[in-house]
Amino acid sequence: MVQVGGVTYRIERCSPHCYSVVRLLDDSVVGSFQTRPSLRVTSLSIEMATFRDVVRATMRAARTSAVMHAVPICVPSDEATQVSRRSPSSMPPATPALV
Repeated sequence: MVQVGGVTYRIERCSPHCYSVVRLLDDSVVGSFQTRPSLRVTSLSIEMATFRDVVRATMRAARTSAVMHAVPICVPSDEATQVSRRSPSSMPPATPALV
C-alpha cells in the first residue's frame, strides 16, 4: 500500500510484471501498470499526473516486490540419485557375498 496526496492505494499483482491500483476509500480500481518490457501506465478514473505519482511511489517503495509468492522446491539432480540408491533404514545391512 502506498499513500499519495492523503489517499491510500493498494497495489495488486495481476500477472508477472503487471499490477492494478485500487483506491481504498471506495475500493475501486483506478488504473494499472506494467513494469516489463518497459513501464506502461494506464489510468482509468483519476488524473494521469496523480496516477503517475502513485506508480512512482510504488516503484520507489519497492511495493511490487513485496507480494508473497510460493517458493518452488527444487531438488538438485545429484541428491535425487543419492536418495534413490539408499536402502530403507528398517532393512538389515546387506551381507557381503563370499567368493
